Formats: sequence, C-alpha cells, structure tokens
Amino acid sequence: MTKEPRNTAEKRNDLFRTVYNYIKTHKLIDEGDLVLAGVSGGADSMCLLEVLRSYQQVCEFRLQVVHVEHGIRGEESLRDAEYVREYCANHQIPCEIISVNAGEYAVRQHCSLEEAARQLRYDAFERCRAHVSGDAVVKIAVAHHREDQAETVLWQMIRGSDVRGMGGIHAQREHIIRPLLAVTRSDIEKFLQEAGVVWREDITNTDRAYTRNRIRMDVLPVLTELNAQAIGHICETAHRLQETEDYLEKQMLICKERYVSFSEQTGQWQISSQLLQEHAVMIRRVLFDCMKCLAGSAKDLEMKHVRLLQELFGLQVGRAIQLPYDIAASRVYEGIALCKRNAENASQMQRMLRAEEIQMDVIEQFAYPEISKKKYTKWFDYDKIEHGVQIRERRSGDYLVIDEQGHRKKLGRYLMDEKIPQTAREHLIVVADGAHVLWVVGYRISEYYKVDEHTKRVLKVQWSGGKEDE
Repeated sequence: MTKEPRNTAEKRNDLFRTVYNYIKTHKLIDEGDLVLAGVSGGADSMCLLEVLRSYQQVCEFRLQVVHVEHGIRGEESLRDAEYVREYCANHQIPCEIISVNAGEYAVRQHCSLEEAARQLRYDAFERCRAHVSGDAVVKIAVAHHREDQAETVLWQMIRGSDVRGMGGIHAQREHIIRPLLAVTRSDIEKFLQEAGVVWREDITNTDRAYTRNRIRMDVLPVLTELNAQAIGHICETAHRLQETEDYLEKQMLICKERYVSFSEQTGQWQISSQLLQEHAVMIRRVLFDCMKCLAGSAKDLEMKHVRLLQELFGLQVGRAIQLPYDIAASRVYEGIALCKRNAENASQMQRMLRAEEIQMDVIEQFAYPEISKKKYTKWFDYDKIEHGVQIRERRSGDYLVIDEQGHRKKLGRYLMDEKIPQTAREHLIVVADGAHVLWVVGYRISEYYKVDEHTKRVLKVQWSGGKEDE
C-alpha cells in the first residue's frame, strides 16, 4: 500500500518531488520489488541511494547496493569501495563489493578502458541479479541524469546513429531503471550539500581522454552559452525520438512479417524484393533488424551495412557480400537471402550432408496406391534402378526426368528454374542411380522412378534430418 512520506521536509524538497513523480510516471518501482542500486560513491550514485532510501517510505520495496571496484585508480579506488561499504553499514543497507580488472579486460577485448569498465560493471550487476533468491522482481538502478542524457544524444549523433540511437537513455530498459533522468548534476550536488551527504570524486571524470568527459566539459558548456535551456531541449528531443522509435518499431514488425520469411530447410532469412516498394525508412529498418536477429547483437552493425544490403538488391542473382558476425548475404531470385556462415547445425540443409541420415528399405510386397505423401519420405520403383543407389553431393552431368514423356533436365538448370538459393545448392545431396537423380533431397523426385500400378517392389527412402510429420 502506498503511504505518504514521514519526513515533511523531504516532501517539500524539489529534487525528491521531481524524482518521485518520475518514478511513478514511468512505473520504475513497484511494491515488493528488490532494487539493486549501483553505487560508486560519486555524487550521482550517492544521490540515487538517498532518493531510493527515502522512496521506501512511499513504496515498500527492498534495497541493496552493488559497488564495482574497477581496479583502475589503485588506492583511491579501494578507498571508494570502503566508503560505500561503511556508508551502507551505517544505514543498515545490504552491500556487495565486486572487484574487476578493467585494464586487463580492455586489452583482451580490444576495446577502450571506458567501454571495458562499463561492460564489467553491468556484467557484475547482472551476476548479482541472477544470484538473488526468492520471487521478487529484481531491478538494477543506475544514476544517469540529464547531462548524461545530453552527452549520450550528442555522442550518438557524432557516431552517425539513427533514431534509435539518438533517442538516448531510456527511463527503463528491461530490468535497468534510471530514476534520476529528470534532474541535473547541479540539482544533485545542491541536494547532497543541503543533506550533508559526502561523496567521492573520481579523478578520471576530468580526464579528457574519455570521450564523454570531453563532451561534458567542452561541448555542453558552449551549447549552454548559446541557449541556457540547451540541455533540457536535447533531453526533450530524446524523449520525442523515443516515442517516434516506439511507433516505427511497431510499423517495422508489420513490414517484416509481410516481406521477410525464415526457412527451416535452408536456415535462411529471405527478404523479398517487394520490400523496396515501402518507404526508405522502413526498408532500412527491416534490413537492420534482419541482420540484428542473425547476429544476436546490434553493436557492430552500422548504416553502411544496411546500404550494402540495399545495393545488393540491384545486383545479379548469385552475387554475395560478407557482413559482421559471420553473416553472408546473397542475391537470390526473390530478393536477398541472409544466413550465418560456418555455424554448426545452423540449418537442416547443412545437416543433409550427413549421409547416415538417409535410410533406405525395400518393400517386397506392395499394393498400389499406398504410397507416402510426406516431404522427407519418398517411394521409388525399385526395379527401374539400373546402376545401384548412391547418396552423394550433386555432380556435373546430373539430370532428372521432369515429365511422363521422359524429357530430361540438367540438375543445375532445375535448381536455377526453381530459384533455389546458391547457398542452399552448396549443401544439397541427392539420391542417384548413376547420373540419373532419383531425388533431390528436400525437393523433387524424378518422374521416371515414380511408383505406379505396374510397380512390384518399392524402394523407400527417408531423410531422418527432416521433420517426422513431413
């Protein structure tokens, strides 16, 4: 049950009121939640901790602190950790200190120290969240504020991000919440000074080697000189872009359902050329989302990769390009096919190369027309086989009989006429009688070997890599 704050001074405080309203508006914390607060000991995180402590008087939830010591600043870093530990002990707040080595991680992962520290910090938060027992909803609270939002938006613009990136930081993303996004750094420092809360200064926050520090120290002051409301306007723009992004995402999913299909048989995403009739915004978003789904991440995917896919639509069938995350894109008859390269068991077609998955039996007593209609089980007139049955990859000279009149078609021409993607052809196997193909596994059989009323013995061929009910 929601209660009024016991401390009337807190009730009148502008920062508390602003943050309380922000938490309620965005439904960041509910009764019974467990909130893990990331507290470094700096001004922002100490403010976050104080606000959350106070908010417990309004909403009944549990609060714990997680402090990540990055192993960057030696004794200073250790003193930060000790300060947070003592502060939590004095206020009866459960606290966990986690030490990592951001320097080693940056070298190992070939990333900046700034990025390494961020990744390790969030990894530590997630480990703590995973180890929590009980049925409570667990949320991770971090201390981003309005200047952080402005820095993020500007940095995303510099990097060439789309609407999604320029929307900046969200109030909540999955279980990550940011209760301080509605207040400024000056609001935070004023609040802490009036409340008598001491905070630790991190000297790396003034190091211009870090991109965000340069934006905060050199760019934002100039923009504020030009317009005192610059930071507020940037944050409001970010909010509008987030709303725009939500709408565009819904429209993209509708578009994707219309023009994109996934084949379990080939392990491919196939994007129809008809997508090109949509607005350019939708085209780019659908292409980006398909890459992201295959990659499992959007981190290294950029607009230049989307442009490469767009250009591929205009190239000849068979042309291919390579993309990050081992994604291969090829031009096919219907549009573009995307698949992962070198992925073990990525598709049924790759599994087809294992000949032991083909099972054959001869049925000596056969009563026409009792034959299988399943996609991955085929019946053939056994007595028409001349050279014996082989299970192999396709070869030059292979052919099929395509009609009852006995007309032949080269296997390569059949694959082209059926618009079977090049990447799928590379993984095909056939059941063959010499150069005569009985069955292109997963596709069609030769008319010559079809069972009819004159058939006495049947060769039953089944591919166990297919679905049993097909």
